[in-house]
Amino acid sequence: MFISENLIQFKKLFAQQLKNMLSPDELGAFILVLANAQQDESLKAILANALQQNFVELKQKYDAGSLQATDDDRLVFQRLLQMDLDALPVWSSRQVAKWQVFYNAIRALRPARVSSERLNRIKSEFDNNKFHFNKAFLKPEILWQGEYEGISLRVLYNKFPFAPYHLIVVASPESAQAQYLTKELHHYIFTLVMNSQHALPGLAMGYNSFGAGASVNHLHFQGFIRDEPLPVESADWSHNGGDKSYPVSCMVFDSAEQSWQWIQDFHEKNQPYNILYRAGRCYLLSRAFQGAVKLPDWLNGCGWLDLAGVMTLSNQHEFETLSSSDIAAGLTLLA
Repeated sequence: MFISENLIQFKKLFAQQLKNMLSPDELGAFILVLANAQQDESLKAILANALQQNFVELKQKYDAGSLQATDDDRLVFQRLLQMDLDALPVWSSRQVAKWQVFYNAIRALRPARVSSERLNRIKSEFDNNKFHFNKAFLKPEILWQGEYEGISLRVLYNKFPFAPYHLIVVASPESAQAQYLTKELHHYIFTLVMNSQHALPGLAMGYNSFGAGASVNHLHFQGFIRDEPLPVESADWSHNGGDKSYPVSCMVFDSAEQSWQWIQDFHEKNQPYNILYRAGRCYLLSRAFQGAVKLPDWLNGCGWLDLAGVMTLSNQHEFETLSSSDIAAGLTLLA
């Protein structure tokens, strides 16, 4: 079993573990729960009272100078103190021609980490001194861990989510592998997504290669639950048999083995890429290195979801005014 036996059980676990995570000594947990609570009104309602109480406790410690936290979390909290948390809106979205745009206000607080650096390679050695998913302070952020089909998995909440029920899925975390995909794990994730559809309909995974929006150099995938097709899945695009050209090079495979041949070629050519794993399908998008071209601010740090046609904005004016031509032009810069 991967996480839960069914979707109802999964959603209950997702909400309950968030509530259980809150502690007067865990600032990082508060930030994570607050960010996840903004996904929709139901989650926000479930978590509102616990979040308010936890905020008061943390502020008291912060004012007294006794709050222990990482530098990243402290900076985020300082910005939260200047905001009206009760007024934070839940995510909203709008369709812009074939694209989808989300307004996610709290995502503006996310530390950029590696995704903001200019890179020219898709492989870098794992560095235990940098942020990774084996850090002890991340233990409260684990949703589920166990063995599935012979491989140990650690599933954490995404601290600043941008997809529904957004998860970080770390395979064999104890091996401390860099963000460089292996054939074994590519086949494994392709099969996991396909075989989980009965229990968790809509489960999908995203992957950013190093140099293509990966913010953490520790081998991981990003899980989410979404029945609705993403823009990249539209039948109108040439990669799906239609007559319209997608702004970024995209190939679609219904076989893990066929797609691996291209991924292996990308590795040999030092070509950055993003992957979307859907049930029985794999969308492989090659793109320019992050930092190699000047992008509009709303597209900086882009990864698998942006290239799949969903833009996440933390500026309300940009959310309301971004046009289809803006999106196509921005993605074309990455071609």
